[in-house]
Amino acid sequence: MRSFAKPLLEILAGIPTIVYGLFALLTVGPLLLKLFGQGEDGVFGLNWMSGATSVLTAGVVMGIMLIPFVSSLSDDIINAVPQSLRDGSLGLGATKSETVRQVVLPAALPGIVGAILLAASRAIGETMIVVMGAGAIAKFSANPFESMTTITTRVVSQLTGDTDFASPETLVAFALGLSLFVLTLGLNVLALYIVRKYREQYD
Repeated sequence: MRSFAKPLLEILAGIPTIVYGLFALLTVGPLLLKLFGQGEDGVFGLNWMSGATSVLTAGVVMGIMLIPFVSSLSDDIINAVPQSLRDGSLGLGATKSETVRQVVLPAALPGIVGAILLAASRAIGETMIVVMGAGAIAKFSANPFESMTTITTRVVSQLTGDTDFASPETLVAFALGLSLFVLTLGLNVLALYIVRKYREQYD
């Protein structure tokens, strides 16, 4: 299964993000609108989505795009755990599931957290999927069925054109960039805390 699934997942990593954006705009968005849309458009008549562009649309496609990064790196990290640890656990009477849960995963956890961080940093800096899947409306809401935009997309829109360095648009872009930096730093600190808490030392 692994020899068949891993090459297929790694093919997804080579697809340009503009293709993912078109997939979100033309396929995933209309499908979600058909499920959660209003009136006759929606299958369930939930009236949750008013258009095909939404945060949920971009999130679903972004998740598909990040699968190869996390799965491929995690697979390599888990396979890098020494076989002697597995043999020792099985020799002491542990089952295969106990060996995976109590030996292999704790040994590979720092690397898996690193893979998730890599995927998160890729998602934070993504613009094309978000512009085409979630729209470019600058507003803050907790509703995933509405159109919104990301910080990186907003920075690009604020800095395009001939604007003075001291203009409000430029200052807003710098403030957004600082917010993005603080957010990324917080993710790294959290990942470092998780790695140090769960890391196990082996001789």
